[in-house]
Amino acid sequence: MYTYQTGNQTIDYKIEVVPNRTDITVQICDKEGVKVIIPRGLNEHNVRSIIARKATWILKQLNGSQPAEEKPAAPKKEAVKKEAVKKEAVKKETAKKESPKAAASAAKTGSFEEGDKFPYLGRQYRLNIVHGDVAKAEMTFRAKFIATVPESWNEQQTNEGIGQLLTEWYQGRAGEKFQEALKSVKKAADNAPESVKWDELGEEYATTQDNTIVLNWRLLTAPLATIEYVIASQFTNADELFEDAAERKQWLSDNTLNAF
Repeated sequence: MYTYQTGNQTIDYKIEVVPNRTDITVQICDKEGVKVIIPRGLNEHNVRSIIARKATWILKQLNGSQPAEEKPAAPKKEAVKKEAVKKEAVKKETAKKESPKAAASAAKTGSFEEGDKFPYLGRQYRLNIVHGDVAKAEMTFRAKFIATVPESWNEQQTNEGIGQLLTEWYQGRAGEKFQEALKSVKKAADNAPESVKWDELGEEYATTQDNTIVLNWRLLTAPLATIEYVIASQFTNADELFEDAAERKQWLSDNTLNAF
């Protein structure tokens, strides 16, 4: 049983890991209480972020202001279909317009705590939060993530600020590290491209746009060998290119691209 504190109220919840699942679901059960069903690869911090975002809804369910067994009348199928199409169109249009800088400002808001761990190139590094006499928040990395934020910031400002700092930190290193991975790939493949780019790709590892390989910046959470495998898979048979291909791509099966 896990616990999340919001204000003066406590949410107790259980976590159920389903290996083949791709989405995340929060359920309110009469007997089991709050249960979060997640795919394999997510950690406790990922789940806490989800609980933080859904805390208001969860408390309403638990306090009986909207009983869990009561469901709103289901909309007509045609209306649901049109709404789904509309949402998907808006989502795609937004993705096209959103620049890396915009993606950084739209960082996910989770609940960040001292000692939380975050993946970088296949290893986990702790977070150190420092409230200091500074006018602007900043993120440094010295064998751990060090977030220095203004003393005047409240919990919400701190969480939002750290989320943005982490996003900007990862994105700031994406170009350099991906080119480093590409350099290794070029030693094994003569037809490797001269360069790669990065972007906000949601859950996709990589894609090809205008004959250019574009990587998801969240791949920085994976080992460099895995990043090399993903790059190679965009233009050749990566399984034949690398003798240790199975090891390189195992990370992709065991983890998700949720950096935080």
